[in-house]
Amino acid sequence: MIVWVGIDMDSQYGLVKEVTKAVEKEVGVDHSNFTLPMHVSLKISFRVEEKDFQAVEDTITAIYDRTEPFEIAVKGIELHENICWIRMQENPRLNALSEELNYTLRDKFGVPLHEYDLDFKFHTTLFMDDDTEKVAKAYEKVKDISVPDKLVARRFVIGTSESGDLGTYKIYKTIEK
Repeated sequence: MIVWVGIDMDSQYGLVKEVTKAVEKEVGVDHSNFTLPMHVSLKISFRVEEKDFQAVEDTITAIYDRTEPFEIAVKGIELHENICWIRMQENPRLNALSEELNYTLRDKFGVPLHEYDLDFKFHTTLFMDDDTEKVAKAYEKVKDISVPDKLVARRFVIGTSESGDLGTYKIYKTIEK
């Protein structure tokens, strides 16, 4: 099973979701990022054995339970290789939460650190596709839309997927503060 952890920001993005969903269809991006709520991922998705999932879920839940709500400043919409995202500014609380998840999961369950986990760029993905021209076209259509200046991290989620393929993740659990 593949596990994903993040912060649900869906309700805080306002019209951004509606606009980007329409652009996604217009441009024909192959894999929709809107099968999950708009979110800030906290680490790269990772594989766990089915037998270990409950202990992993309990550990992530305990970390989320200790996390008080905090603000995240939004940097803006960026194009990064084959991804168009809303990038977050550096944030000590976000870094600390991500590091706690990374190192606790590594130490307790042997979840390896991915190279991206070591220098994670916190973001909300809008478009991702192997066709960089499609993503660039979508970026041009949304680069100037208004995004919130700040978001509040208060709704933490755990998602799962059997395959890890885009569009197959489902929210397994939500912890709201």
